Amino acid sequence: MDWPATLDLMLDGIAQGGEGVGRWQERVVFARGGLPGERVHVRLRERRDAYARGDVIELLEASPDRIEPRLPGADHMPWQHIAYPAQLRFKRQILAEQLAKIGGLTEAPVAETLAAARPWGYRNSARLHGVGGRIGYYAADSHDLQEIESDPLLLPVLNDALAALRTVVRAGSPVPAEVILRASEAYGYVLAALRSTDAESSGDLSQLAMRWRMRCPALAGVTLTGQPPAALGADHLIEELGGIAFHLRPATFFQVNSAAAEALLAFVRAGLELCGGERLLDLYCGAGAFALPLAATAAEVVGIEEYAGAIEDGRTTAETNGIANVRFELGRVEQALAQLDGAFEAAVLDPPRRGCHPQALNQLLRLAPARIVYISCQPATLARDLKLLVAGDYRVVSIQPVDLFPQTAHIESVCVLIRA
Repeated sequence: MDWPATLDLMLDGIAQGGEGVGRWQERVVFARGGLPGERVHVRLRERRDAYARGDVIELLEASPDRIEPRLPGADHMPWQHIAYPAQLRFKRQILAEQLAKIGGLTEAPVAETLAAARPWGYRNSARLHGVGGRIGYYAADSHDLQEIESDPLLLPVLNDALAALRTVVRAGSPVPAEVILRASEAYGYVLAALRSTDAESSGDLSQLAMRWRMRCPALAGVTLTGQPPAALGADHLIEELGGIAFHLRPATFFQVNSAAAEALLAFVRAGLELCGGERLLDLYCGAGAFALPLAATAAEVVGIEEYAGAIEDGRTTAETNGIANVRFELGRVEQALAQLDGAFEAAVLDPPRRGCHPQALNQLLRLAPARIVYISCQPATLARDLKLLVAGDYRVVSIQPVDLFPQTAHIESVCVLIRA
C-alpha cells in the first residue's frame, strides 16, 4: 500500500523525541509539531512499510495544551508550543512508556516530573554555527542555519555576548565556523571558544576575538581552537555546584541548567544514602559534577571518564578545593572498570545519550555495589540498561524525572537501584 503525500490524522499519543503519534490505515504516523488530542494535516517526509514521519502543516482541531510559541520555527526548542504543565506530564508519560516497552518495567515507580525553576532563560551554555556572515543553530535534520537574534533559552549574559559578536561580524570580521559560549551563573561572566574553517583564518579570528572582548565587558576570555589552542584572556571559568567551585574550560561537559543541576545532585545524594565510610564509583564522571560534591560523605571516590579535558578540569577542581579523596581515571568505562577490584558500596552512572556499554554493566555487576544511582538523558537507553541491571539482581526503587531542558523533548531522570 502506497503512502499519500499528505494525510489527515487524529493524534492519540506522543513519542520519545516529542512527535505526536497517530494511525493511518493501521500504520503508525509520527507527526512533528502535533499533540495528543489534535486533528492535523500532515505532509510526509519519510515513508516505511510499517510507519511514516511527517510535519504538521495545518491544525484542524487544537489541543487545549497548545500555546503560541515565542519564536516560531526555532527547531532547537521544538516544544515551545506546549503549555509548560503539559510538557512535564508528557515527559513522565514518555519515560514510563519506554521503561515498559523496552525494559519490561510495566510498574516502574516513576514520580511526577520536577519542574524547572525557570522554564525560560536557563541555559548556561550554547554551541552555535556560522555560515555566510550569519550565526545560529542548525535546523532539525539538516545543516540549514536558523539565525536567531536573541535566544529565549539562554541566560541574558549569553544573549548580550551573542549580540556583541554579531555586531563585530556585521562590521566586517569573518564569521567563525563554530561558537561555543559558556556562562558562569554564579559570577555572571562569559567564556567563549571559536573554531575557524581553515588554518589561514585563525589570525582573522584573533582580531575578531579582540574586537568582541572590547564590545562585551562580561566576556572574560576567548579560546581559539587549533593546534595548539590559543586563549585571549581567561581560558576557564568558575561555576559552583553543591558547594564546590568548578574549574571549567569552554568545551568541558557540564549541566546546562545550574538550578536544575542542584536538584539533580540532591536526588543523587538521597539515592546513595552515603554514611561516610563508603567507596563510591562515579562512571562517565565528566569533570566531577557528582564525584566532587559527594566526596565529603565518602571514604573514597573513583571517577572514570574517557575525555582527557574533563579529567584535567576535575583534577584541577579537586586540588583548588582541597579535596584529596577523589581519584580520576582516564579511559573508557568498560575497560577501566575491568582493572578495578575491592569493594565499592555505591555507584553513580551518568552516561551520554547512547547509554552504558554492555561490558561496563557486566563489570559493574561483578563489583556488585549495594546501591546504584543511574542518571539518564535518554529514556530508551535507560530502559535497555535497567533491563540488564534488574536481570543481575538489582531492584528499581525510584525513578525521578527532572526537567533540565524546558521547551524541548529531552528527558533527564534519576533512577535508584538496590541489590535484591
